[in-house]
Amino acid sequence: MRLSTSLDKLHGAISACLRCNGCTYGPWPQNYEFCPLQQPEKAFTYSAGGLLYLAKAVLRGQYEYSQALADLAFTCTACGACDSKCVIVRSINPDMALSDILRLLRYELVKRGLVPEGPIKTIYEDVKKNGDLLGNGQAGKLRVPAEIEDDKADTVFVADCLHSESHVGAYETALALLRKMKKAVALYSDPGCCGSTLYDFGFWDQLPQLVGKKWERIKELGQKSLLFIDPHCQEFMVNKYAKILDDFKGFRGQHFSELVLEAFNKGELKTKKGKKVKVSYHDPCFLGRGLGIYDAPRQVLARLDGVELVEMKRNREQSFCCGARGFGNYFENFSARTARERINEFAETKADLLITACPYCHRIFRAAMANGASRVKDLFEFVNERVA
Repeated sequence: MRLSTSLDKLHGAISACLRCNGCTYGPWPQNYEFCPLQQPEKAFTYSAGGLLYLAKAVLRGQYEYSQALADLAFTCTACGACDSKCVIVRSINPDMALSDILRLLRYELVKRGLVPEGPIKTIYEDVKKNGDLLGNGQAGKLRVPAEIEDDKADTVFVADCLHSESHVGAYETALALLRKMKKAVALYSDPGCCGSTLYDFGFWDQLPQLVGKKWERIKELGQKSLLFIDPHCQEFMVNKYAKILDDFKGFRGQHFSELVLEAFNKGELKTKKGKKVKVSYHDPCFLGRGLGIYDAPRQVLARLDGVELVEMKRNREQSFCCGARGFGNYFENFSARTARERINEFAETKADLLITACPYCHRIFRAAMANGASRVKDLFEFVNERVA
């Protein structure tokens, strides 16, 4: 969906919703619920389809943009679980994802100054003031080990969006693994946001200039492969740049789990003898549903000595969201409650450790586990501990 699209132009697609509620649960025979927004109260309004109906009511003059609508729209995590399920809306516009219509609704709300109190209001004020999320001084602190740093390397290590300790830790651990692989990389790291957060939360007016500057830098790198740690950055740059930039030519992109798997296959990484441990892997929404990367992390875990993978009942395409990107207040403590639901599902597996490959998931699961935070591991942190 291009930034020039408006809700008015999507009236046909929005009106196609049949209220079947199919956007909230997975395929037969399990029919697992996978819409976090509908978990607190099983009502149609609290779903992608429900938000479409509210958008349609606004377009028809039957409802107005309001703070209550903003609180609900920003509470949705935009996890994408609904996108692959709804064929009715896509039959009107095959390129139209439900989660993108939600982002467009957020844009309309942001234009009217309607954003929830809390984290999203802080982001809103930061973006209004600076045109980007610049409250992040970590980019200049990230250092590539001297023995693998090479500005002319074919692989560029992308380290944008260092918004939390989980992000910084994931990048630093990945660099440690690259050192063990003896893999030369160049570093691409800017202060601020890659653009994914601005896109997700409706700050679209700032996107063309921000993304344009980043694209100019990427073009200067030449025909090199971009190596990503954060699935949100990768999904946004791979799938959304083409919808924002007129001169986007594409690039070679790879998630770090895929590179680690290649390193095992080439003998560049070798597992150490390790204690037996049961782990359960959480599929991050943007790595799985966004990029289609499900197998590489599991195959990496399978290469580690003593590690047994125990799947949660909702996994791969049906994975349940961690809740980290639910910034609205429509349901009290929504984000934490969503994370705890996933933690409870992890507990059912009787596994020792919960592994994920997304800094956002890592951060919120550790917070939800409280005293058990040490049982949550970033995939690359876990791999680094168990390889020579």
